[in-house]
Amino acid sequence: MLMAILACVTGLALATEPPSAPTAAHPLVGNWSWTLPGTRCTETLDYRADGSLNGTSGNAAVQVRYEVATLPGLQGFYRMVETVTASNSNRDCSGDLQTVTGEPMIRFAQFSPDFMRIIFCREPSLKACYGPLQRRPGHSSPSK
Repeated sequence: MLMAILACVTGLALATEPPSAPTAAHPLVGNWSWTLPGTRCTETLDYRADGSLNGTSGNAAVQVRYEVATLPGLQGFYRMVETVTASNSNRDCSGDLQTVTGEPMIRFAQFSPDFMRIIFCREPSLKACYGPLQRRPGHSSPSK
């Protein structure tokens, strides 16, 4: 019985873990890309271990500060907080415009079992997601 209680408490702790600065071993760190279906428009995201992200999508370019949970929640999603710090104010592949507002944006990332693909979602479910992004060649997955 005690083991069941400990498992529940541990699971709840993982599900509510706040994002923090990443480490080089975090599976998010690396260079990712995808091409919007039905177009030639490519998005590339370079997540760095120092908590910065440089991204391009079509003609858009952004710089972002991010934090990410070290472990996934119960549904397998890593909670992320991202804040745009610089933008060239061009539209991305989806036609969206990323501007520097200083407002943090919360999203959730889920990896394939081999950590070579990733999807990003608005909530920890598969209801509103995009991707999968592919880890770019030369950017191997972390050992797990």
